Amino acid sequence: MRVRNYHLDGYGHVNHARYLEFLEEARWAFFEQHGLLPLPDGLQLVVARLDIRYRRAATEGAVLHFAAEIKELTARHLVLRQRIILSESGKSAAEADVTLMPVDGGSGRGIRFPEPVSAFLQSLITP
Repeated sequence: MRVRNYHLDGYGHVNHARYLEFLEEARWAFFEQHGLLPLPDGLQLVVARLDIRYRRAATEGAVLHFAAEIKELTARHLVLRQRIILSESGKSAAEADVTLMPVDGGSGRGIRFPEPVSAFLQSLITP
């Protein structure tokens, strides 16, 4: 994606809150690319924790690329490592570890990943 002027803060670089929006869009794209959308009936993935490290400023006109990989998977959570990469230099603008929990959409309570989903997610982990 290309950074637009409305992504910027008063200092002329991407506002920190915008990175969260970029990461969310990239997460949905990751799940979509891997055939995980739509999620099975009643299953929701909610963000339980987000650890973000801002590395370099992205400014107007910069082209950003996104990378994601599963860092950790348990029966009750998934940690997705995401990177926002400055296309011109290949360096990271931001890196985040996002912890997602499976939730039952009806009750709103945390659940274990359904076995087929867990097995599929496990297959995406690169050694």
